[in-house]
Amino acid sequence: MEIIEKLGKPNYLLLGIAAAITAVHFTLLEQAGNQNIISVSILIWLTAASLLWDKHQENNLALESNLPSTVLGIFLIVIALLRSLSTSGYHFFFCPVLFALGLVLIASGFKGFQFYKKELFVFSLFLLYPVVIRFLSMIGMEKLTAIFSTFMLYILGFQAYREGVSIILPTGRVEVLQSCAGIDIVTLMIICSILLFFIVPLKTSQKILCLVLAPITGFLVNCIRIGLLTFFVSQSADEAFEYWHGEDGSLAFAMISVILFGLFCWISYIRPLTLENLD
Repeated sequence: MEIIEKLGKPNYLLLGIAAAITAVHFTLLEQAGNQNIISVSILIWLTAASLLWDKHQENNLALESNLPSTVLGIFLIVIALLRSLSTSGYHFFFCPVLFALGLVLIASGFKGFQFYKKELFVFSLFLLYPVVIRFLSMIGMEKLTAIFSTFMLYILGFQAYREGVSIILPTGRVEVLQSCAGIDIVTLMIICSILLFFIVPLKTSQKILCLVLAPITGFLVNCIRIGLLTFFVSQSADEAFEYWHGEDGSLAFAMISVILFGLFCWISYIRPLTLENLD
């Protein structure tokens, strides 16, 4: 009975709806099998949840809606859910924004757009993701990756040279295609740097540094991956090549990029703030 009574309260009811929506989103992502989008989605949902938890801790959740806004919110959620009936019809970037808008309207009406503007901005990063992917695809990331990867191999003492987007060693060569150019990793790092702004209070100069450093970190780590793949090809290590060329290997290097950037942020920004609060 206690559980039923809690579910009847607006905050618990909204929590249940949000949990169901989250489950639907990640179930469809798992079926699609795009590990990078899953990683981005986890970061976005966790950041939004963290912001909401802070409001909850401060007893600052505005739960005052009205009938028109509630109906519109339910309508937006239903549209997204109907599209989820078919994985091919579910838009992994647009539907989460519809979910967020619907929940805000149900929770706080049209005034919620101002009250939950940070959370809504976080979810708008779903729309930024394909834009960044398209931009990076247009600027020739393949050639840039081939140039830097060849340079790294040369610095390490390998007899490497480049022809277009191909990296050539005496005993093998690798062609850097768009899927290997690190576009997904760089996009992930850009999203990470923006999400950091909502968690850690940073100055404008620090935000600019993060926006520059994060994608550079992802790009360089992916260049190391491409250099490693070239080495495996030159050594005829087919199993190693297949693993690190596949989704698991790509995800591992993406996580390395996130960890390196996270360590930088911890040492430079988060740890000093923690020490100040302790004092």
